[in-house]
Amino acid sequence: MRIALPKGRLLDGVIKALQSVGVEFHQLNPRNYRPECNWPNFSAKMIKPKAVCQGIAMGNFDLGFCGLDLITEAGYEMAVPILNLGLNPVKLVVAVPPCFTNIVINPPSRPIVIATEYSNIASRWAYARNLAHVIYYTGGSTEVFPPEDADMVFDCVESERTMKANNLIIIDRIMDSATWVVVNKLAWERGDQDLHNLVTALKDATED
Repeated sequence: MRIALPKGRLLDGVIKALQSVGVEFHQLNPRNYRPECNWPNFSAKMIKPKAVCQGIAMGNFDLGFCGLDLITEAGYEMAVPILNLGLNPVKLVVAVPPCFTNIVINPPSRPIVIATEYSNIASRWAYARNLAHVIYYTGGSTEVFPPEDADMVFDCVESERTMKANNLIIIDRIMDSATWVVVNKLAWERGDQDLHNLVTALKDATED
């Protein structure tokens, strides 16, 4: 079974969750992207969380781990979120500087500029409110863009402190996110035993 492990801040929690069900990876270090597993029929790669969904949807992996926010943003039919591990909880929010708190009710005559890494989610939100808009893809540090370079941000936060520190006010909460187990739809539907057994074990562990 091919597993996509997320690089970065999600990795430690995922590794501990796997260890709790007897799946251990060795040679975990920033320079080794192919850690060895104590289960001989498991192979893994460490990739960025944003690449996990696409890799699973393409059939490169049977199972992986990433945030529900990234799964929702990607929208791949073949990458199915199957289990919430409850790790790394965050909120995807909409925030604006104080001068734009009424921007949804009284939008400017020009398109509003939305700074975000969540282009699809942000566009759906704006279209649902009949807001003409332009997406400014940030690639990170989104909260620094308003008010000079953007009117609002869509970003994930653990708490409101980051937004307050950058003089931003949250005006909408889009979704709660955490680390989920994601599976390839075809692998799941054909009943791959290793895949189903691992998901079941992780589910039992989260319920203990």
